[in-house]
This record gives sequence, structure tokens and C-alpha cells, in this order.
Amino acid sequence: MIKNFLILSVITLFFISCTNSNKNINNKYRVSTLSFFSNNHYDDLNNAVIELSNQLLLNIKSSNQKNNKFTVTTFVNLNDFQSTSSFGRVISETLINELHTRNFKVIDFRTQDSLSVDNNGEFILTRDTNKLKDEIPQSLLLAGTYSKINENQIVLNARIVDNFTSEVISTAKVIYTYENCEDMNICFDKNKKPNYSSIPIKEDN
Repeated sequence: MIKNFLILSVITLFFISCTNSNKNINNKYRVSTLSFFSNNHYDDLNNAVIELSNQLLLNIKSSNQKNNKFTVTTFVNLNDFQSTSSFGRVISETLINELHTRNFKVIDFRTQDSLSVDNNGEFILTRDTNKLKDEIPQSLLLAGTYSKINENQIVLNARIVDNFTSEVISTAKVIYTYENCEDMNICFDKNKKPNYSSIPIKEDN
């Protein structure tokens, strides 16, 4: 009788410990059919980005998600952090949508101070640093890389980082299988290094 009681007590303490160890996990996360618990290989880019978003939400503390704004940056070639492609830009654009639908407060720093209007249309987004705001509001940064690992496979790694402390807040990884590298300019010998400028991030007073 005493032996059975001791065994039951140990099991109870074990489950309590497991529960406490996971108290910082975002309890709003729901495992989808596109979950890394079952598979993190995808041949559809949209599904791959959905899974990246799911993992970023799962791995972040609820308090960090609720109390911070997030800036999504362009995914870059792992072998050259100043090199990207249409592929990297599409991932970042899609992540803005997926994170926003998961209640992340997302900032798009590419908005101009005023609308640009010409015969082609009306524009608010720009990469012209002369038209951007002088500073970006304080936020956590989402950065990502892509790297070829097989003939037709790329590993995508994403992380949310505190820009001032360099602390990694959350991470995610998926593997994407593609058919034609030219579809999104991910033929790795064709990447070109662009000109770039830096924009300061405003410190929180």
C-alpha cells in the first residue's frame, strides 16, 4: 500500500513539473496538419511559411508576443548576408500576413511619410532610403536565411531577435523542396549583391 502511494506521488510530481516547465509556451498555439511535430518538409512554399509562423508562435513567450512589436526583414542567402532574391522577399512578405493573423503586432518600416502618385498609380511602400522615415520604432526583429542542402532542397531558418541585446526570442526551421530554381531566382550562382543602406532603430526611453 505504501509502495503504491509512493509510486503515485512520484508520477504526480513528474506531471506537475512538466506542466510548470511549459508555462511560458504560448497557450494559443494549435497544432495544425502542417505541423513540425509530424513533418517539416514541404513542396509548397505557402505551407512552408505557414509552418514557420506556427513554430515562431509556439516557441515565443506569450508576454513577448503581446508586449512587443515585430519588424520582418528579408530572408537572405546563408552564405552571403547581403544577398537575397525574389524567393527571400516572397517569404518575408508572406510572413507579415501569417504573423499578423496570429496576433503579432507587425511593423512595416517601408512606408513613406506621404503617398507617391503618378500616372502608374498610388504608392506608399518604398525601398528608397531617402523616402523612408528617419527611424524605425523599437521592435523585435524577425530575420531569416535560406540555404541549399540538396539538389532541389532548401532549408529555411527564421528567428526573432532582440536588436539591442542580440537575444534570440524564438526560432523556426523547415525544409522546402522546389522543382525549378529559376522560378523565384534561387539558382545560387546567380545571386547578386545589392547596394544597401542602414536605418537606426529608436531606443525606448
